[in-house]
Amino acid sequence: MNDNNQSPEQNNQILENRPDSSIDAADVIPDNLSTKKSRIIRSLIIVFLIAMVGLGLWLANKPAPQQIQGMVEANTLNVSTKVPSRVEQLMAEEGASVKKGQILGILTSPELQAKQQQAEGALQSARALEQTAERGSQQENIASLKANWQSALAQAELARVTYQRAQNLFNEGVISRQRRDEAQAAKNSSAQIAEAAHQQYLRAERGSTPEQLSSAQAQVKIAEAAVAEAKSLNQEMQLIAPEDGEVSQKFANVGELVPAGIPLYTLIDLRNQWVSINLREDQFNQLRHGSILHGNVPALNQKNVAFQVTHIAAQGTFASWKATRQSSGYDIRTFEIKLKSLQPLAGLRPGMSVLFDWPQTQTEPQTQSQTASTH
Repeated sequence: MNDNNQSPEQNNQILENRPDSSIDAADVIPDNLSTKKSRIIRSLIIVFLIAMVGLGLWLANKPAPQQIQGMVEANTLNVSTKVPSRVEQLMAEEGASVKKGQILGILTSPELQAKQQQAEGALQSARALEQTAERGSQQENIASLKANWQSALAQAELARVTYQRAQNLFNEGVISRQRRDEAQAAKNSSAQIAEAAHQQYLRAERGSTPEQLSSAQAQVKIAEAAVAEAKSLNQEMQLIAPEDGEVSQKFANVGELVPAGIPLYTLIDLRNQWVSINLREDQFNQLRHGSILHGNVPALNQKNVAFQVTHIAAQGTFASWKATRQSSGYDIRTFEIKLKSLQPLAGLRPGMSVLFDWPQTQTEPQTQSQTASTH
């Protein structure tokens, strides 16, 4: 009979009659496989944990990478006036872009305008005196002076004749000594008056002396210089942008009185920006003029930006220093380094930070061919 037709009781009887060895082999094989797998898994976990602990210890003991922080700087221009004045109008606000020669504001100074008018009047007077010295006296004046001289000569001759008569009468005892002395004094006075009139006539006929002409010309130059100074100061009544740039700050308001030399505007030249860093002399790593450094600009999210060294301070300072040893050694100085970006960076502004990993892996200066290819 087929085994499939056996009853459950018969099947149980058959299983009970099987040898014990066959039952143990069927049960042990799966148990061994699961045990082996679990051991392998436990070993992998242990190895992974050991590796993670080792990596953590290595990272903990690894020195933090050194980083140099620089800051973007730019040329700043102060716009001020040379004379005390009052603000009449301001034409530029903070943040505005201005061009060279653009009018930024209008100032007023009534005292300065009066000074210019005074200088112009003095110039006109000096030029009139110069023209008189160059032309000399007019013919009418010369004729008048000659007539005065001739009249004085006639008076002197009359006084001389009168004195002679008085002297004769005095000798004869007709007149007193007092009358004779009066006639003598009149003669001497008339002679001196005639000589003075003669000299005036000669001076008018001769014209101005070279010294007088030179003095008149010098007075004209002095007056012209005073007018030029007044006009130059009046030009300061207009605030002119000295260069292209952006208005960074405005320090005055309309109607305020501003003293001389005090800035009214501060401009930033965004075309000329650089990065300034401070390096200790033990961080130089053969850095020199023209070396290329790579840094990150967090504000612009720019990484690995190439900068070229354009300036190294000629003399270090003790602004930031440390002693290499406590007992002996030397104090490490700090040098200011200036760098410029090899490529224009849109949005770069003064005050932004630039981070440089230090030491740099590449600090070799560019060759002329590399510089030409870059541009």
